[in-house]
Amino acid sequence: MKRSGQYGWMGVLCLLLLGMSSPLCAKVVYVSPQGDDLQDGLSWTTAKRTVTAALQTALPGDEVWVRYGVYDERITLQSGVSLYGGFRGTESSLSERPTFPRPQPDPYETVLDGNQGGSVVTSPDSADQAFRLDGFTIRNGKAEYGGGLYLTASANLLTVANCTIAHNSATYDGGGVYCIDSSPKLTGCTIVHNSATYDGGGLYCTDNSFPWLTSCTFSVNNASSGGGVFCVQSSPLFIESILSGNFALFGGGISCLNASPMLMDCAISHNHARYDGGGLHCHESSPELIGCVISGNSVLGAGAGLFGVVHSHLVLNSCTIFANSSGGDGGGMFCDIHSFLTLTRCAVSANSAGASGGGVFCVGSSSLTMTNSIVSANNSTDYSGGGVFCSDYSSLTMTNCIVSANSAGTSGGGVFCSDYSSLAMTNCTIDHNISADAGGVWTDNTDTGVQNSILVLNTGGGIRSPVPSTFRHNCVWGNEPYNFEGDIGDPIGTDGNISEEPLLVAWHLLPGSPCINGGDNTLVNTDIDIDVEERIGDDMVDIGADEFHAPIVQGYLLFNDFVGSLPIWVDWEIRTDIIERRVPLLAPDGGFVVPGVPVGQFALSVKPLSYLRRTVEVDTGGGSVLGLVISLTNGDIDRDNEVTLFDFGRLVAAFGSMLGDEKWDVRADLDGDGEVTLFDFGVLVRHFGEIGDE
Repeated sequence: MKRSGQYGWMGVLCLLLLGMSSPLCAKVVYVSPQGDDLQDGLSWTTAKRTVTAALQTALPGDEVWVRYGVYDERITLQSGVSLYGGFRGTESSLSERPTFPRPQPDPYETVLDGNQGGSVVTSPDSADQAFRLDGFTIRNGKAEYGGGLYLTASANLLTVANCTIAHNSATYDGGGVYCIDSSPKLTGCTIVHNSATYDGGGLYCTDNSFPWLTSCTFSVNNASSGGGVFCVQSSPLFIESILSGNFALFGGGISCLNASPMLMDCAISHNHARYDGGGLHCHESSPELIGCVISGNSVLGAGAGLFGVVHSHLVLNSCTIFANSSGGDGGGMFCDIHSFLTLTRCAVSANSAGASGGGVFCVGSSSLTMTNSIVSANNSTDYSGGGVFCSDYSSLTMTNCIVSANSAGTSGGGVFCSDYSSLAMTNCTIDHNISADAGGVWTDNTDTGVQNSILVLNTGGGIRSPVPSTFRHNCVWGNEPYNFEGDIGDPIGTDGNISEEPLLVAWHLLPGSPCINGGDNTLVNTDIDIDVEERIGDDMVDIGADEFHAPIVQGYLLFNDFVGSLPIWVDWEIRTDIIERRVPLLAPDGGFVVPGVPVGQFALSVKPLSYLRRTVEVDTGGGSVLGLVISLTNGDIDRDNEVTLFDFGRLVAAFGSMLGDEKWDVRADLDGDGEVTLFDFGVLVRHFGEIGDE
């Protein structure tokens, strides 16, 4: 009797606490396709039949567990109630649910199907406790706004996790997700094959929305503007997320208007826009990108990678803008109408434009600032500025930058500045660029400052310029058919300018280079060089982007069985009692210089792309080590440092795919030709069973 009384008191206590929404009495409400809404829903055997009935039963602090299957219903979430899908229907704890991410097709997929009848999931009118949507496929919704999810201010307390939001549509905005004055958290979600007539095929944010998206994928969504994402007066945050294969008239991946999105360690790839901004399009906006890769995007108009107009301010740090293609201007980036573009430690490489500015195009009184960055192997097919094009009262400032192997149809293979645009270039290296006239630098403005810089081996000429405002402490050598053309004359022998072979490998100075200690300290405006090493060594700055600090290790990596473009940066490990990491530049021919190495004996280890690790012993006790050759073995797709059946499985899964395909796996493309074929299979077979160095 005493025990029964205790339970009686506990029951009374729970009734009291329920009014306080106490988690002490939280319950689980079960849902199953074999259930019945007339049942209590307190076990799998007495489960509810619909999610709606379960949510109506649940109280704040409760959880709703939904067995796999298809549920033809549209739901409204509840404050304080967590809704979980993807169960087998036997679990007694949440940890027993099959983990995410799931194999495809998912044998335990739990589907909410809207049957084209409106938004599939809607946030409640208000919420004062955190709530959750986890483990569902949300599909087949159709609404004016937010075919998949329609989220208002109450969703500030919402977390959406492990969900697939697919095949939804909006007659206006936000095919997949619509956020108005809403800041939900989305993690591990896939937003795919959604559409909107106007803006935001995948996601639409408006009215001071601040959604936080981590490890999410936006793929094959489409809209008039912002195929993947559209944001207006909002600041979404994307972390380690992917925007790939989306389409729009403007902003295939992302489009923003008076907005400030931030992207960290994200990939914007293979998106397409008919007019402007294949990857990202912004108007009066201030996006910030850190550690992102913008690659393979295309546009018929301008700005295949990024497009910014009308007082936009784009800031990029440690980003790679690679292999984007524009039918008009700005293969990599486009900047117009009083906009600002700032790049720090970025790589703009292998982009192409049908008109001008293969790498970057900047006009309309805009400003482009580049620091510790590289512009390489870009092409403007018909006109000017293979690397960088700057015109119409704009300004270009480059510090510790490399402009290499770019080409233009007419003028300025590396850099082109015209129509009252200013150029300020300090401690830069301009080499191996090609154009019909002035392969290195072409400018018609006297407001041109070139100082502490290297201009060598450019085809079509080194520099064509009027009398520049400043031309000091430069090394100009080996350009054909001229080093200098125009009113600039020949300044060699004056103001510290020299014409000698600079002794460069991978844009780094080798011992004995005449550029070492050849610069002017008063012209230096940064503390670090292209390698993030101290900018001034031996009390005197060097000429060019690299500051020589002895000792170095110089050599070549032999990428066997590879025909594609090599990475721009490669990770190295310096192994003594500890492991130190270096990420120096890699030249197109595999040439490298590892800076900042210790004096004495140590191991140098490298593992790029899908190659096995190679570790070599070096000794810098007698000075820099030069001419080291490291031959690499291909085939390690899963990066476990062995070529095994696991690699074979990855290759089979991606076999037959090309860049942009849904099953594309860049690591399975062993030979780097942009498709996974029998050639890649042959590479793996040849090296099957091999193991890399420790």
